[in-house]
Amino acid sequence: MTELPPLRDDVLYDAEQASRYIGRTPIWLKRAARADQIPARQVGRFWKWSAANIRSIVEGEPHVPRRRKRSRRTA
Repeated sequence: MTELPPLRDDVLYDAEQASRYIGRTPIWLKRAARADQIPARQVGRFWKWSAANIRSIVEGEPHVPRRRKRSRRTA
């Protein structure tokens, strides 16, 4: 297996690229991001990971979920 290039802080990685560093499948990454279990950001309809996100996942740092917006119901 070839060695991966070092993570770059100026790049957002897609699920396929991030999965190589994290050691999980791209589908797992997308599902965990959608469930807010790992740090990620959504760019349009795509999930992206920064180098800091990938490092925190690999190191096993706990993820603090984003605060969900409460829906406003009209009476």
